[in-house]
Amino acid sequence: MSIEDERARPAVLLNPLEGDPTDADSHIGGPMLWPIDEPWPHCDGAAHDPAGAGEPFVGAVQLYRRDFPELPFPDGTDLLQVFLCTLHHDLPHAYGPDVRLVWRDAATVFELIEEEPAPSVQEELYVPTVNVLEPIRFAEHETKTSGGTKIGGWTAWWQSGPIEFECPECGSVQRQTLSLATHEPSGDDVEWEFGREGNLNILTCAKDVQHPITVHVD
Repeated sequence: MSIEDERARPAVLLNPLEGDPTDADSHIGGPMLWPIDEPWPHCDGAAHDPAGAGEPFVGAVQLYRRDFPELPFPDGTDLLQVFLCTLHHDLPHAYGPDVRLVWRDAATVFELIEEEPAPSVQEELYVPTVNVLEPIRFAEHETKTSGGTKIGGWTAWWQSGPIEFECPECGSVQRQTLSLATHEPSGDDVEWEFGREGNLNILTCAKDVQHPITVHVD
């Protein structure tokens, strides 16, 4: 195997396109499969102006295992849900929206929330349009990195150099699990913006994705 082949990582461009998904679909910006008896994520206000404390997060991305088996789903789960607090946050490695990940077993959701709560105040640049996904799978090389919204692959460093992150809970290496992009290779942008037209990168622990995540905007 060549050195170049060893440096290849599997990646999936989500390739968002305007559409009308349901909560049973993988999507960006569409309705979330959320049980009526589970509290919706809310911001604690710890990393930004305390006036935003208590604001609900916005459902940003929903990915089913049947569509994206490349994701590191914990045992007993088949759905990843990504939520953004659409206010400015001064995070340890980012200035942008706060992020919450929810890994769940879709089959355990019987009765859905009647209406998703909406923030009373938010930064519109963090709010996505509604998109269905037409994924493109490929092997990504460190020297030919896509800046689009994707699962896996290499981080598209732009404003900073390559950085390695460790899990704050166990010290294991964290790897990019999902990257949300301001601009898509197709030109069909989601109309959110991170940093100076960069990417919001979500890194998870290589040993346990349910350990605390790291968010890095570049």
